[in-house]
Order: sequence, then C-alpha cells, then structure tokens
Amino acid sequence: MSLHPDGTGRPNPVRLTGWGRANSSLTDVATPASVIALTEVFRSPATSSAAFRGCGSSYGDAASSAGSTTVLMTERNRLIRFDAVEGRVIAQSGITLDELLAIVLPHGWVLPVIPGTGAVSLGGAVAADIHGKNHPAAGSIGRHVEHLTVLDGDLRPRELRPDSDPDPFWATVGGLGLTGPILDVALRLRRVGTGPACTQRHRAASLVDLMGLVDASHRGSGDVHVVAWLDPTSPDGRGLVDVTELPSPDMPPENSGYPSSHLQLPRTAPWDRVRARKPLPGPGLIGSGSIRCASELRWRAPVRSGRQLGPAEALMPMRRAEHWPRLFGARGLTQYQFAVPTGSVDAIEDGLTLLRHHGLLPALAVLKRLGPADPALLGFAIDGWTLALDLPTRWPGLEHALRDLDRVVVEAGGRVYLAKDRRLPAETFRAMYPQHGAWMRVREAMDPGHRFASDLSRRLRLTP
Repeated sequence: MSLHPDGTGRPNPVRLTGWGRANSSLTDVATPASVIALTEVFRSPATSSAAFRGCGSSYGDAASSAGSTTVLMTERNRLIRFDAVEGRVIAQSGITLDELLAIVLPHGWVLPVIPGTGAVSLGGAVAADIHGKNHPAAGSIGRHVEHLTVLDGDLRPRELRPDSDPDPFWATVGGLGLTGPILDVALRLRRVGTGPACTQRHRAASLVDLMGLVDASHRGSGDVHVVAWLDPTSPDGRGLVDVTELPSPDMPPENSGYPSSHLQLPRTAPWDRVRARKPLPGPGLIGSGSIRCASELRWRAPVRSGRQLGPAEALMPMRRAEHWPRLFGARGLTQYQFAVPTGSVDAIEDGLTLLRHHGLLPALAVLKRLGPADPALLGFAIDGWTLALDLPTRWPGLEHALRDLDRVVVEAGGRVYLAKDRRLPAETFRAMYPQHGAWMRVREAMDPGHRFASDLSRRLRLTP
C-alpha cells in the first residue's frame, strides 16, 4: 500500500520512471517532511527497505525500489542558514539547486558546481557527487561540502565531516543514498559578480582539434565552464566548444538578512514530481534521419560568440529540455556516460567508432574535461575526459553495442556514471569501480540491517 503525502493509505503502488523513461518500477511512495515521519516509514511493517528520490532527474533506476518503498525527499525543502558574508549555506536535502541559486545569486554568490539542470535536489547532488563544466578547477560537489547529516541504519541522525569522519562521509558522497538518506547539507559557495555570464563558441574540424580547444580553455585564467558538442555523424569528430565565464565579483557581499531559523520556500507540490511525463507513443521523433538533419543544421548554424545570459541560463541547458526524453518514444532514451583517464583518450574515438560500426547514432554527444578525482569511494569523475551519449532505447542491437562499449571503457581504466546508468552488469561495475569493496564495508557498518536499497543497488549486487 502506498503512502500519500498526508500519511494515509493509497490502494495501489505508483509507477516511477527514471528521467530517461527507459525503465519503470511499481513502488510505494512516502513523502515525510520531518525526521520523525521518516523514521516512521521504516517502522511500518510494509517497508522492508527503501530508496530515496529528490527531483527524479537520475536517468535510470538509482532512485526507485520496485516492490518496496521509495521515499520522496522534496518535502524537506527548507533553507536553514545562509551566510551572505562568508558564502556558506545550510539547507535541507530536498531543496533544489534552482531554488538555492535564486537565493544566493542576488547576494553575489553561486554554487561551486553547476550541472546541466537545476531540477536536482541538494541531497541528490551530493549523493551522485555531481560534476559541472568547471571540474578541472572546482572538482565535484563533495569537495565543497563542509558537513552533512545522514539518517543511519539505526534511524539516528548522524553528522558527517570529511576531516573527522572521512570513511562514512566519502561513502555517502557519491553513495546514491545507500548509506542512508541525506537530511541536510552545509555547502561552501563561490563569489561571483552580478552581471551576465559570457559564452564564446568555437568550431573544431576534428576530435583532436576539439579536445585541444577544451584543454586550452581550461588552462586560461579564472574558473571557466567548458563543454563540447560532438557531431555524431562526422567520422572526423568535428564539433563545437562553448566556453562560459561567469562575471567577476564586482561588489562586496551584503548581509542577506535571512534568519537562521527554517525558511519555507514556494515551490510546486512534491507529489506532482512523482509521476514523470509519459513518453510519446511508438518510435517518437528521434531517429537516424532526424539526428543527421539536426546535426548538420547545428554544425552549419552561425556561431554567436559573446552571448550574455544569466549564470543559470548559460550553464543549465537542460532547463529548456524538460520534454527531451519524451521525443525518443515509448521506450525513452538511454544515456551512456563514461569517463576515461587522460592517458586513454583513444577510448573516446574508439567508442564513437564502435557505435557507428553497430549502425547507431547518438542523438546527443557531449564531451567535458575532468580534473583530479575527490576521495568519494563510488565517485565518477577521474582525471581525464567524460563523454555522454543519448541513444534511443528502442534501437535493435543497442544492448549488444553497449556491452562492447563497456569493454572499451574497462580496458581504458574508465567507468560509467552510475547516476545515469540503467543497465550495467554487476561484474562490469566491479571492474570499473575498484573501491567498491571498501565502500561496501563502510555501508555495512552504517546500515547493517540493509534498510536502504534501490533497484540499482540490487542490480549491481550492492545490497540484498
């Protein structure tokens, strides 16, 4: 029996999907607003284990639990403290990055790591250890967390700090909610000016030229955000590179006036976020012909250098692509995002060649440079490159092609991003994440009763 936001019963489970719409789960849903209400979920005989969900922006099955309970954390959405002089914020885990930016930007601060969309909860961002387009300078978000509070397996809130609690802290950062639900996060911000961000676009005729442009852009002064689009139809790997610089601080920080007490923010009803929009019926609009046409138009479009937009608009293109997965039809999209070390960059070209050999064209191919990894035991980012590929799930031969691509990534010493994954085999996961054994020992100590589990964790044999 599902739990309604007010705690009353519902007669039928709810079907949840990942953002890519390629998988779904029938699961009970609970929406607790307090720690007491959250613990009551686990004391219910109907809850054998639970997964945790923020905005549902993970592409695959990391935030659902078929046949069990999924806890929607968006009711815990309060700002606890904002220090506009020192640039620190403490907030409950259900607040979104969009909501945090709306608070801190007017006071000359920005989030240190900004992903492609603001429809990500703060707790989900930490649980996935998200990275942005400035990773060589800023790293992943875990590097900027001063402390966090997690509900452990004994159903007790536990504050974790990277200096005093390194093992449980770095198992929770990037741990996909499997060490327990994150309750609140203390985050260091970065100073920024109040003007617009400026984006320069550059063309590159080959993959070598494109990667050189990306590298050179990151070596420039300042904390720049760099992302490249690859033309999936081009054997040479031509593409476009966008280099965005945020405005320099142009005014001293002002006291925000926000009280230290909890502040309720206006937002859409959390229950509305449970049910993802249904994909278009049938094959949808994305196919080889439309991909070739759109890629050619994008390559030939006039380059508009010096575009000026607000930081969120410039760095979060997926804010304007809410319906993107629907265009892939009834089976949705599969995103395959992988990272390889700097010395294995040939794997990027090998992966694209492999997909062409299988007759598969990505609808979107996005390349970013990564800097040194943080200590997160299941962290994705490694010093090298990451390529994200959006592929129609319905295409024949896709699963076989991705298994071949898995082998290319493993041989290169790389890994797949678990927050985007929906199909990685457990044995391949273990080859990609050599620290998984250390992570499992810490998780076992934090949750010996195995209260916390998801569809992903069972698929990868991380939990029973």
